[in-house]
Amino acid sequence: MLSNDQIKKYHEDGFLILENVIDESYLQPVRDEVADIVDTVANDLHAAGKIQNLHADAPFEKRLTLLDSEYPGIATMVHVRGILGPQLAKLWSHPALLSVAEQLVGSEVAGHPVWNLRSKTPDNSLATVPWHQDCAYLSPESEHTLQVTAWIPLRDATQEMGCLQVVRGGHKGGVVRHHPEKDGGGDNRSWYLDVREEDLPEGEIVTCEIPAGSVLLMNQLIPHRSTENRSQNIRWSVDLRWQDPRLPSGFTAKEPLLMRTASNPDHRIDWDEWAQDARIDGSSQVNDKGTLEAGVANTWLERWA
Repeated sequence: MLSNDQIKKYHEDGFLILENVIDESYLQPVRDEVADIVDTVANDLHAAGKIQNLHADAPFEKRLTLLDSEYPGIATMVHVRGILGPQLAKLWSHPALLSVAEQLVGSEVAGHPVWNLRSKTPDNSLATVPWHQDCAYLSPESEHTLQVTAWIPLRDATQEMGCLQVVRGGHKGGVVRHHPEKDGGGDNRSWYLDVREEDLPEGEIVTCEIPAGSVLLMNQLIPHRSTENRSQNIRWSVDLRWQDPRLPSGFTAKEPLLMRTASNPDHRIDWDEWAQDARIDGSSQVNDKGTLEAGVANTWLERWA
């Protein structure tokens, strides 16, 4: 549960770091589930003759890097797989996290349909996310809906590994101009939006080193970015969101999932169909370089074109 001072700090700064919220009984099963995803993608590519070595004995922090060096784009393929596994669902509905979400968004708490599993492989420019606000990826009607994001590292996220940076108080001025990012200055876009330096709100830039078991809470309007991973290991993380289900989510392809309600203290989350419905637009084709094919229509790119 959050103290009154923590609630005030979250609203004032636009972010809050909660220490030692999640224990290993939740984190290790998620790591195992992610390892199974990597294994499935690797086996599919091996069967198709795209890779020669499965690197099956490589550790969790190394394997995807080794696979990606043989077939660039595997890291992106893992990212866009939108099927929610049961262990990640269990983490999303962690009682402490739901209680924190309830304190911030109110007695009706729903999981937002946009969630992400992120693999930040070393020295991978496509895993380095530029300055942005999360609401810029959604339709404008949701900008006034409080959406609380929990950014959760699966291992310690240090500055060397490319942890997040936020602009303290940068959420107060509302949405700023975003630009579709160009991949390496070429014609093909990445899937990212970018806030240019001249449009970035004023405020202290805070580097958020987050140990495993702790959580970074963010407001949907807080400008943030990830930095380069200069380590030898993969920075694995997930980001999960909650909001009041009665308010606009900004994502029309899928409805928020009710997780807690004042009208029924014994509410059971109906994960079955919702979890199997991929969160990524199926029209988004990823090429071998891990970038979106030119001309693909995505709502966020159309909005800021």
